[in-house]
Amino acid sequence: MTLLYDRNEEIPKFDFLPPKKHFIQAKINFIEEMLNFSDFKVPSEPFKILDVGCGIGGTSRFLAKQFSGKASITGITLSPEQVKRANNLAILQNITNVQFEVMDALDMNFPDNSFDLVWGCESGEHMPDKKKYIEEMVRVLKPGGKIVVATWCQRDDRKVPFNNKVYSGIMEILQLY
Repeated sequence: MTLLYDRNEEIPKFDFLPPKKHFIQAKINFIEEMLNFSDFKVPSEPFKILDVGCGIGGTSRFLAKQFSGKASITGITLSPEQVKRANNLAILQNITNVQFEVMDALDMNFPDNSFDLVWGCESGEHMPDKKKYIEEMVRVLKPGGKIVVATWCQRDDRKVPFNNKVYSGIMEILQLY
């Protein structure tokens, strides 16, 4: 396949991009990569995971299934509707080691040193105070625990705006995925 940027210019396909995959499989792969990156070692005793900014709980439910019988997972979000949906999905999927709560990630009501793994997947970019976001995650992390954070980034186009050629290319790449 050749991607067209304008009527007069062709560039070859981006061979470095992986083949298109289903959205859910892509999310699962991303979660697995985050776990690998964190180098989290599963403790021998039961452990606790906090998913900060969990949305409707997809990652929390995946982690709950992954560590079933070993871990309890808590997901937090500001949205009562997301908590309701997350809890309903956990019930539908018969996942019992996960719970969801409405809570401000910048002012968590958990005691210090509460979690073995603190997880922030695509939530930090929404936090108005990044420093407080990290401080709170560190505060609730047990000594020797792990924090893993992944966030998406966006190019700042205020100084050098996208031209039509770049914008068209980005849109074509996005259509591949």
